[in-house]
Amino acid sequence: MNIADYIEDIYRRQAEEFLACDAFQQLESGEAPREAYDQFIGNIFRTHQNSPQFLAFLFSVAPPSAQDRVAHNLLEEMGIEEEGGESHPQLLTQLIEGAGLAHQVSELEEAARQAMREVICEPLLFGSLREVGFAAMAEVFSFEHMLAHTSTRIATMLRRHRGLDDDALVWFSHHSEVDIVHAQEALLTLAETAEYYDFDFDEARDVADLTLRENVFIKRYFDPRALAEARHLS
Repeated sequence: MNIADYIEDIYRRQAEEFLACDAFQQLESGEAPREAYDQFIGNIFRTHQNSPQFLAFLFSVAPPSAQDRVAHNLLEEMGIEEEGGESHPQLLTQLIEGAGLAHQVSELEEAARQAMREVICEPLLFGSLREVGFAAMAEVFSFEHMLAHTSTRIATMLRRHRGLDDDALVWFSHHSEVDIVHAQEALLTLAETAEYYDFDFDEARDVADLTLRENVFIKRYFDPRALAEARHLS
């Protein structure tokens, strides 16, 4: 097994665990209260509002063979890949407003900024920038992979049980199954990064295992209780 296959297996297992966790099942069944849907939407906003900054960092550490792919992804996130494009942070604001939560935008933007500050200020788990960069790729690309396979299902849930319309759900359509190519390109970038910076399999595996030791999707999209329950069941 190569490192890309190893990491993709983690992505798949964590996505399956995310979809099967009680917190998501409550949302998908329509049994959750309205506040749970609103919190879920807010957590998606907070998680992904900083995506251009994270991708810019990944571009700075990507090997030459992957720079065009990462740059394309970054420009798409910023809404400048195509004329008249909208940035993904703008589409997230559109999601919030479509859910009738416009009054929370400032608070959610501040929460996203605080999350970014915490990431930058917390002590590093690794001793070199090559490891930090590879770890960042492993987590950022995990969402690209998961959303490419599940965003249509999530959007359907929000349309059915929270009453969101297509305009509010555009962000999900941008990450839907048509984005499978980007998810596969992300795995290629991980493999090329490991090769370019001379990771052997065991070293790359250890970085990935430490970075993805907790279910990143449950951790970012739900509360600590949901993560603790998932950890207990796994």
